[in-house]
Amino acid sequence: MKLRSIRLLPEHIGYLKWLLESHDGLATPTTRTDAPDVVDLQVAPDFVDELDELIDALADEIQLERVATPARPPL
Repeated sequence: MKLRSIRLLPEHIGYLKWLLESHDGLATPTTRTDAPDVVDLQVAPDFVDELDELIDALADEIQLERVATPARPPL
C-alpha cells in the first residue's frame, strides 16, 4: 500500500470520505490522533495516480494541502 497525507478543515473530512467511497473505495482514510486535521490515505499502488488527480481537483474546490507522510504507516 502507498500512503498520501493531506491537511484539511475537519468539517471537510466527511465530504472527503464520501468522495472516496463514491470512487469504489479508492483509498482508505485515517485521521491522526495528534493532528485531527490531517488525513492519511492508504491506496493501492495501481490507483496512486487516480488518487493524486482527485486530491489536485479537491485542492481547487476546498482548502487542503499535501503534508509529509508519517515515518510509520497507520495501522
